Amino acid sequence: ILTRLTSALRVPVTCKIRILPQLEKTLALVKLIESTGVAALTVHGRTPSERPRHRNHDEVIAAVASAVSIPVIANGGSWDTIRSHDDIEFFRQQTGAAGVMVCRSAMWNPAIFSPVCPAPTLHVLIREYLSLAVRYDHHIAGTKYCIQSMLHLEGETPLFLATLAAKDLKDLCSRLYVFVNSHTWSVPDVYTVEMQRRAGIRDSASAKRVSTETVNEFGDAAKRPRINDDPEQLDQNGHVIRRNIPYERRYWPLHGTSPKQILYEYSNKMRIKAPEFHTTEDRESRLFFSTVLFDNKQFTNTSGCKSKKWSEQAAALVCLQFLGLSDGKCSETDVPT
Repeated sequence: ILTRLTSALRVPVTCKIRILPQLEKTLALVKLIESTGVAALTVHGRTPSERPRHRNHDEVIAAVASAVSIPVIANGGSWDTIRSHDDIEFFRQQTGAAGVMVCRSAMWNPAIFSPVCPAPTLHVLIREYLSLAVRYDHHIAGTKYCIQSMLHLEGETPLFLATLAAKDLKDLCSRLYVFVNSHTWSVPDVYTVEMQRRAGIRDSASAKRVSTETVNEFGDAAKRPRINDDPEQLDQNGHVIRRNIPYERRYWPLHGTSPKQILYEYSNKMRIKAPEFHTTEDRESRLFFSTVLFDNKQFTNTSGCKSKKWSEQAAALVCLQFLGLSDGKCSETDVPT
């Protein structure tokens, strides 16, 4: 498998293994892996049957690093060695590796990659993480899992149980605030400020949409827009409009203001049959292309998307722009960073 991958791909191929019970067999394995042409090798210092409670065999990783010429990345030191940023370099030197792969220590302490001293407190980390989770609509299940990982040493404390009981992000913010007395926590403020920011973007997008629709209803273009007025965008039978308009999800951060939602609302208002979407996948490029059937015409976006959902939004975007309707897109300054 590795030989076929390294010979067929233009990008570097790496491999990750656990050590074998016998050092000789481990060294034979890594030399075989090296012969396949991989660019680097990550070695977890436990055998397949060993668990985190077992000692990580740093000396075996060091032997592997000395036996091969490719870079070796050391792994498995989260419980035994890595508790702070400086420990990462200590683990690298102890194993003689070119780099370190960190997993559980990063889940317990996301600031472990920062050299800043003193390290942020646990409550500060959770507050900043929760702020990002609210900003980017992270799913509540994933948010709770990450926070509980940070609280792994606290066991079933009120703070841990409060996280476990939360039903949504707003509830989680409120519950965590109860158990933190410091005024720097400000979790409810984080949630409120984010909701206010989104409301401002929503109002701005709605104002643009109302302005465009007013022209369509009361100006010279009061009639339903005709979609055969742009012959350069039509196919030979005049039924398909194709345009290349890249769809970037970050410009539509609010629920209810996506191109599909706006198109559905417009069809209801104009008493037109709801849009129908059809999607195909280009397996070679792994991109999706959608066509939307609306008002007896087809609209296709020739800019491929990485998901079916985004591809449908891209097709709706073509339709909205062709009809002269606001697409709800945020300005560059309103996009979350």
